[in-house]
This record gives sequence, structure tokens and C-alpha cells, in this order.
Amino acid sequence: MGTYLLNVRKKGFKPVAILVVLQEHSKNGLSLILESETALTLPVTATLKPQNGLSATGTNKYTLTAKDIKNLPLGEATPLNQVMLQMPGVALDQNQEIHIRGEHMGIQYEMNGIMLPLDINNDPTFTQLLNAYFVKSVSLIDGVLPAQYGYRTSGVIDIHTKEGCEGSQNEFTAAGGQRDTAQGSFQLGGCAGDFSYYATGLFLQSNLGFSSAVPAPDPIHDAVTEGQGFSYLTYALNPTTKLSLISGMTLSFNQFPNQPNEPPQFTFDHKNPADYPSADINSGLNQQDYYGVLALDGAINSKTDYQFAYAIHYNSETFYPDPVSDLIYQGISSNIFTSDLANTFQGDLTYRVGSGHSIRAGFYMGEYGVESDQSSQVFPINSMGTVGTSPVLRAADLNKINLVYGVYLQDDWKLTEKFSVNFGSRWDRISGFTNDSQFSPTINFVYKPTTDTVLHVGFARSFQVPNFQNVSSGIYRLFRNTTGAIDTSPNGNSSPFAETDYTWDGGFTHQFTPELAFAEDNYFRIDRHYLDEGEFGFVPIDAPFNYVRGYGGGTENSLTYNTKDLVARANVFVAREEDIGVASGQYNFPADEVGFIDRHYFVLDHTPLVGASGGAAYRTGPYQFTFDGLFSSGLRGGFANETQLPKVWQFDLSGARDFTIPRFGKITDRVTLLNIFDRTNLIRPANGIGVFQAAYGPRITVYDTLTIPLPGL
Repeated sequence: MGTYLLNVRKKGFKPVAILVVLQEHSKNGLSLILESETALTLPVTATLKPQNGLSATGTNKYTLTAKDIKNLPLGEATPLNQVMLQMPGVALDQNQEIHIRGEHMGIQYEMNGIMLPLDINNDPTFTQLLNAYFVKSVSLIDGVLPAQYGYRTSGVIDIHTKEGCEGSQNEFTAAGGQRDTAQGSFQLGGCAGDFSYYATGLFLQSNLGFSSAVPAPDPIHDAVTEGQGFSYLTYALNPTTKLSLISGMTLSFNQFPNQPNEPPQFTFDHKNPADYPSADINSGLNQQDYYGVLALDGAINSKTDYQFAYAIHYNSETFYPDPVSDLIYQGISSNIFTSDLANTFQGDLTYRVGSGHSIRAGFYMGEYGVESDQSSQVFPINSMGTVGTSPVLRAADLNKINLVYGVYLQDDWKLTEKFSVNFGSRWDRISGFTNDSQFSPTINFVYKPTTDTVLHVGFARSFQVPNFQNVSSGIYRLFRNTTGAIDTSPNGNSSPFAETDYTWDGGFTHQFTPELAFAEDNYFRIDRHYLDEGEFGFVPIDAPFNYVRGYGGGTENSLTYNTKDLVARANVFVAREEDIGVASGQYNFPADEVGFIDRHYFVLDHTPLVGASGGAAYRTGPYQFTFDGLFSSGLRGGFANETQLPKVWQFDLSGARDFTIPRFGKITDRVTLLNIFDRTNLIRPANGIGVFQAAYGPRITVYDTLTIPLPGL
């Protein structure tokens, strides 16, 4: 009985002093609340539901988490493009390039809610140059996109990265196998107070660089040496404001694949062609890619959020020829260097009007500086048609600043418990290679007749900008009367146009059970100045051009099943894109092909008519077994894409086992078998629009991967 002053201290919490009055025979307990000196985290365990469905704005959103990626046969060593191929509407092309819904250039990359510079799409193998180790989740967002997205609208690859405060993810992975493949990678993450860090790095050596030019199991002259790095740093300035830095880089040195027993086409001085067989041609492509994003996210009050971000990106490609063999077999030996330096600034502001109603506005400004230096050795041709034997030099340079800027306003409104609408518009302008501007409205309706079924329908007008990286059209004029000339169309536009699309999209999702979900989506698109690219000439650097007009459409279906021990997914799509007329870059085409395309609708070669993907993973105790597959009815090739290519299909398997070693941690060993039926898949023939080299998929290949824990920093 009495009055007491109670002082309570606990490490990590602020001290507290209270007066306590004790009465005789009192049995009441005493509760104390201590204020933590730092933010507290609470681990949460939840069962993952199927990921296919709709985003909050009514667009299609198909998501694979880090767990789903680990369930693929190669696990986290899967290149990002192979991850994307497990999503509906995604098609495979040569050199591991991917296309979404039949479009060539319409992919936008978003990382942690920030739009990456548009010129990242200049490199068609960018998704191959990203590993999946740092991916926490990756989503494909397509359909009728909200007004916040512009410039690349066939699909958004939305990546959320791992963070240091999310738990132990320190590990080292070593992989190796056939085709002289050796790969090492690491992951490190952690946090201290308000600071969080995550970093990963990778080194790869393999004889599977580009797509093989031969159907044999082992490509000829196709080695790649590659290094990758990525980091994500965050610092909490206060409870509502965060500063973050994303940075990444890739260095890739690729041989250019060869075909054996090719007949010599030209005479080079007194050199004996027998001393220079086609299998020994030594040309290649070196790539450098660096990017960084500095972002500030915060809340002004309980209703208003903001985000500002500055991003920089540098990409360069250098093609080095074989100075003798290229002239003997092609009549041209080209050195080409292209680079692109981007500086972008973007901002977004979200205001919540009330429950279920928010307004969002933002802006985008980007500067893209492009350089292209080209020099080629060619044989001269005199007025009598005689080809010389001593090469001459032809050179052309290209430098240009491209500006892209725009603003948008959108409204996301839940009108009733079952019905909502997202609508808005954006205005964009581009200057440089292309000068154009446009207002682009968009609207999406979402209706939930039941708790398990969601319907959506929408319309959008979109504005897509061309690839900034280009090859100078002037080099073709310099090739006249040389072996570098081709029978090109003499007229046309040298600069590409922006693409304008009108898209209608509708579909539904249905949750049969908590584990089983189905989604269907249908779309139809009318396009003007459809953007395409091709490798014109014998150099694997793309140049953009436009078709006059066309249309595309398709349907996509996905089924997902997810339990604790068994997950499975299946996707099927049907797609078609047809266009007529060449609107720009006519000099890239033979004159007879331009004449045909100007008079006839023809099928584009960026998507098969039918495509499918899927897989399953089963875990029992320390064992995991995975399976996935890919099917394509084949792309197109030949004159004006009139040739239907063979079907493509591939199935992969893997088995993994975890070993727990006391005081050391868990070790995982995974054996992977790719293309288990050793199918010979022709992705591209050695002809077609913008294609000059055959491309085959990989043959049967065995890998072994060992993952061991690393101590934290």
C-alpha cells in the first residue's frame, strides 16, 4: 500500500516514468506501453493466391513473384526474358528478344514504381541482360493502360526489387554445364536503422551468346563473356519520406555466330578463300549498358502522396567485323559504333478525394542524345559492272538530340461497391529524328457482379515514339556503285514517324476456389505508322521504320493453381497483326518488296498465330521438382513474310534438394535439363524483312547450380 515512482528502461525503447498507487489487497495488473526508438517490423506469413487478374485501374496484370521464379527450372538464374515468356501474349524472337501482343517496340520498363528511360528499349535483348536474382516480383501490365503510361504501350514490365530489410538473402550461386557454360553470382542485403541496402552481381561465360546460326547442338563462334551488377539503396528521411537509389550495369562481349561451308562471293586481291573458311569469320558485338535512378517518395498529408525521380542511362553497341572474311563472303566489312545517353526527370502527385476516389497527375521530360559512327570497306563496281578486288572506304556519321516530354491527368473512381471507372488523358511531344505531338485519352470500366468475378472493358488512343538508336540513311547513298549497295527503293522518308494506335480491350477474371483462378482478355487495335525494326545489312544493329496502317487483335487465356506444395499455370493466346504500305525507311527494302507491301496487306513476323506456355512445381520435404514448356505455331519469313515457319516447342525439367548444415545454413543443389526432347527449333530463317541470318533455339543442355549462404555484412 502506498504511492511509488516507477522508472522503466529497455534497450531500443525510450525510457518512461509513471506514478503507481497500490491499495491494500489490490489484484489489478499493470500494463506499460514503451515507444520504440526505431520503426518496428513484424514478419507476416500469408498464403499466396493466384496472381493473374486485374490491376486497380482495370488493366490486365499478370504477376510472378520471387517464389514463382524459383519454381522455374533455372530458378533465379533464369534471364528476365525467359521469365516473361511464361506470361500470356509474350512471343520469342531471335537472340532471345521478346514481343508483347504482336508489337515490336512497345515495351515500357518500370522499376519500383519509376519509369525507366525509354532508350532501354533500344536494346532488344535488354531483358536478357537482366538476371532475375534481384526481382521480388515482376508483372506484365497490358490492355488499356491508364494515362500515367505513355510512349511504349503494348505492355509494361513492372519490376519490384528486393530490399535489404526484408530478411536474410545473402548467398552465392555457382552454375555450370554444357556449351562451356560457367556462371557465378552473389546477393547481399541488410539494413541498419533507416538505411537499407541490396546488391547482386553476376559473371557469365558461355558458348550460347546470340541465337545459333546452325541447327547443330553446338553453335559456331557464338561465345559470350558478360558481367552484370545491380544495387538498390534506400534511406528513410522521416516516417513518411524515403530517398532511394537504383543502379545497374551490364558489359557483354559477344562473338557473332557463323555458318560453315559458305561459298565465297568476292575476290579480295590475291588472298586464297580456302585460307578463310566461313566457320572462322571473326566478327562480334560488344555492348555496354549503365543506368541509375534517384527517387524521392513521400506524403504531404494523409490524402496526398508524391514521387520525383531523375534517371540516367547510357547504352553503346560496337560491331567489329572480320576485315578479310567479311569482304570475301559479303562484299562489305563494317565498323559501326552507336551510343545513346539519356537524362530524364519525372514527377507524380496523387490526391485521395475520398474513399475509393483518387486523382493523379504527373509529367515527364527526357533528353536522348544519339551518336552513330559507321565506316565500311567495300569493293567498287565500274560502269561495265566489273567488281574490283581492292576495297574502298565509305563512311557516314550521325548525331542527334531527341526530346520527349508530356503531362497527364487521370481519375480513378469507385462509383459503387461493384462498379468503378478509370479515365484520363495525356499530352506528349517528341522532337529530333521525329517531330510530332498528340492528346491521348483513355478510359477503363470495371464491374464486379460477384465477389469471385470481375469484368472489364476499355478504350485508349496511344502515342508511341520510335527507337532513338539508328543507322544513318546516308551510308546507303554512299554505297552506290559498290558491293555494299542493295536494290533499294529510291524514294521515301529517312526519319521514322511516331505510331498512333486505337485500342479496344475487354475481358474477365474468375476465382473458382482460393487456389484456382482463370482470366481471359480480348483486344483489337487499329494502328497508323506501325513501328518496326530490322537488321538491314550484315550488321546486328537495328534501324526503325514505319508501315502506313494496319490492325491487330487477339485473345489471351490464363489458368493458375496455387497451393503450399504444388503450383501450376497455363497460358494460351491467339494473335494477328497485318499492315500495308511502307511509310518510312524505304531505302532499307528491295524495290520489288516495297512495291508489293504498298499494294497488299501482309502478316507481320513478331508473333505466332498461336502461342502457349506453362509449368508446374512440386515440393516435398527438401526436394523440389519443376517443369515448364513453351509452344509457338511459328513466326513468318521470306519475301514480304509470306512463308510460314515451322512450329517451335521446348520443354524443360529440373530437380533440386536442400541440405542443412549445422552452423552454416541451407545449401541447395539444382540439376536442370533444357529442351529435354532435343527439338531443333528454327526461330528465324536467313531471309525475311530485316533478317539476314538464320536463328535456332538451344538444343538439349544440362546445368548444375549450387547455392550456398553468405555471412551478412
